[in-house]
Amino acid sequence: MKYLFITIFLFYSVCSFTQSKQDYVWLLGVDQSSEPGNQAYRFDFNIQPFEILESNNGLGFAQNNASICDEDGNLLFYTNGCAVLNKDAEVMPNGDSLNYDIWMEIFHWDNCQLGYVGTQNIMILNHPGNDELFYILHKPRIYNGSGQDASIPLQYTLVDMSLNGGLGDVVEKNVDLFTEVDCLSSFLTAIRHINGKDWWVIQPLAEDSVFLTYLISEEGIERKEDQNTHQYFDRHRSSASGTAKFSPDGTKYALYNYYDQLHIYDFDRETGILSNHQKIEIYDENDIDIDDIRFSSVEWSPNSRFIYTASRDNLHQVDTWEENIADGVRLVDTYNGTQDPFSTTFFLMAQGPDCRIYICSTNGTNSYHVINHPDKLGTDCDFVQNGIALPLPSGAGSFPNFPRFRVDEEEKCDPTIVSVFGNMVYYRRDLEVYPNPSSGIFQIKMPEVKMDKLVVTNIYGQVLYEKKIEKFTIFEQLDIMSFPAGIYNIEVYLVNNEERIFYARQVVKVE
Repeated sequence: MKYLFITIFLFYSVCSFTQSKQDYVWLLGVDQSSEPGNQAYRFDFNIQPFEILESNNGLGFAQNNASICDEDGNLLFYTNGCAVLNKDAEVMPNGDSLNYDIWMEIFHWDNCQLGYVGTQNIMILNHPGNDELFYILHKPRIYNGSGQDASIPLQYTLVDMSLNGGLGDVVEKNVDLFTEVDCLSSFLTAIRHINGKDWWVIQPLAEDSVFLTYLISEEGIERKEDQNTHQYFDRHRSSASGTAKFSPDGTKYALYNYYDQLHIYDFDRETGILSNHQKIEIYDENDIDIDDIRFSSVEWSPNSRFIYTASRDNLHQVDTWEENIADGVRLVDTYNGTQDPFSTTFFLMAQGPDCRIYICSTNGTNSYHVINHPDKLGTDCDFVQNGIALPLPSGAGSFPNFPRFRVDEEEKCDPTIVSVFGNMVYYRRDLEVYPNPSSGIFQIKMPEVKMDKLVVTNIYGQVLYEKKIEKFTIFEQLDIMSFPAGIYNIEVYLVNNEERIFYARQVVKVE
């Protein structure tokens, strides 16, 4: 039996709260409905209490994802890397064909209802010299005539919100910023200059050890001197395999992927200089399998102390306050095997305005994971797998890519947004089951506590078998020989389960 949980956010205020709310609306999901429009959902952190809204987003999000609100949290516009839409879910004038190249048609990424390839490949930044202008920084794929490994430049598009009755027009589109060599796919991020107006933009290059560095000011976009990454980034291993994030206080920059490991730098917001490079091994170098595909991501705790790394099956926390940071690497949790309806492994992480970190999978699923208290050490961070039930299916690996809007504010997130669970959360523990795989006869070693029932579900969470456990037992035999070959979940639940714990194991039934 699978338990999914809808998180309800209660908003209360004991004093005036005037922080920037430019990241308060997240647009998510893909349309699987026959109803008119694009039926998906939104996270709107302005709602009191917060709830996940079903909405017509006008397009789907399956990777590229960026949006922008005004200072008060009112949605202005958004993009999935294929088109630019206004707050009414309408494509802006000249807002179609974002990132266009013949590559889109050759490799079937020209369906704008699904969005554009690449996770951390797009970002929206307000123009430092004009409150009505906004830059969209983005990375297309340009066909080079030799397979799917297209060139990846850096481009910008300019939106003017004073036009079209305040709904906005795209006034410049797909303008090249950098075309000399290829950028890595993903890893595009930005943070405010120390002056509180301008932006620093950092992007690593492929087949090199170089960070592109740009300053966006009221004069426009200026390329600054390239910087040494101290790590060679291979196109096929590093590109699209991870993410990069500035710390919420703006003093550090972190880049992570499973293959190249974690890289931490000090950052000077006045000069834009990265320094004091440290490479932290999340995994022993000898254990890394370069042929094993693991999409990864990195995120910071709101207090800028902890770094979280997600690497498909594992979630780690890194304590940067340790004298030797390598001593601060802790495993928070491992993937519990939930299929919802596909594998809910760990991929993109995004810190919400409510101080929580949300985690999605590479697959389209019906739930997200959540770190409820990311400022706390180790497992006290309260990581809950499948802790957020979604009203509609998610897109594959898509969260909005925001800069740190509140870097100069004392509170990096809104402490007045409080979260409680609307349904009881059940915490999974491992169950010992053998042999596995089996032709259908499984031996279950029961936990040394009184059990209430045993349940078998398929990968979609449908209950196929349920048995009441009447007395204390050490071993239980399960016979599912009549079931078709496939993957099943065996779960057992406790009597008087005040701690809300269940034990589970995914098993394989063979012919």
